[in-house]
Amino acid sequence: MDTSLVLTITAASVAVLHTLIPDHEIPLAMIGRAQNWTIKRMAGVTLIAGIIHISVSMVIGLIALAVSSILAQQLAMTAHRISGIFLIAFGLVYSVLALRREHAHGHSHPNSRTQENEQGPDLNLPDHEHRSIGSNVERDSEGKYVISGSAWIVAIVGIAPCFTLIPLLIDAMWFGTTTILWVMFVYAVFTIGSMVVLTSIALKTITFLTRLEKVERHIEVLAGMVILAVGLYVVLPDLLFPAHRHI
Repeated sequence: MDTSLVLTITAASVAVLHTLIPDHEIPLAMIGRAQNWTIKRMAGVTLIAGIIHISVSMVIGLIALAVSSILAQQLAMTAHRISGIFLIAFGLVYSVLALRREHAHGHSHPNSRTQENEQGPDLNLPDHEHRSIGSNVERDSEGKYVISGSAWIVAIVGIAPCFTLIPLLIDAMWFGTTTILWVMFVYAVFTIGSMVVLTSIALKTITFLTRLEKVERHIEVLAGMVILAVGLYVVLPDLLFPAHRHI
């Protein structure tokens, strides 16, 4: 079989398989569920995360070719751990803020209903804060602009590189620059495409599983807890088993 064909099939297969790791789609899908995104919105956000993700991976892959594969592996592992730590921190903060909003809403709910009956809905009530999904920059309760949860999660997912691209590029190096570029292109297309498809499926599945009103009421808290759990999945194996490596 032709070598370029083997590398193409390998790059596509590895790209699809490595996106099955939960940190590629679950955090994005949970934020999408918490903020009631459409599939179109979910796909757009995932596309941006995927582009960042594959760009970081390619930079590290090129470092492996130009400098040292060992250095590239160390950089990739460091970036992966940082991403996991950020997921833990993000999930914790997101859950705590959601609990505070629920608590505030619970106290203000009776008054808000009376106010709605007398004056119509008040769009400045706590329940309406941070719910915009049209932009990655929103206003907080004091009117200041803040970066939304979706922007943070895109950045966190994006900075975690693909380890599997490094050996692929090293194999392609023996067949010239054209082969290297082709492998990078195939890997990028299948990685980003898989992320978009899998995240959309995850959003639909999570929406179905959390459709009960009692669960939906606490969906933001649940989203934060799940993201925290994914962060632990990323970080703990490397702490408990130093020889462990994610694919």
